Amino acid sequence: DPHLSPLESGTVTLLSTGNSIKIYALNGPVRFLLLAGRPIGEPISWHGPIVMNTKEELELAFGELNKGTFIKR
Repeated sequence: DPHLSPLESGTVTLLSTGNSIKIYALNGPVRFLLLAGRPIGEPISWHGPIVMNTKEELELAFGELNKGTFIKR
């Protein structure tokens, strides 16, 4: 199947439009998280586990993460 794309453990991928997805495990069990939603039309700045709207917000977030103040309660 030309649409099959193997992914390594810990990989994140963005799927294009469609109405179905098939998951196959080549070597043992598989665990995955599938998220879906409508686009909200805002810019995205993404690095590692953090997603913000701008590079400046992303830099601020990583600064807070390093200082231990990223999680707000």
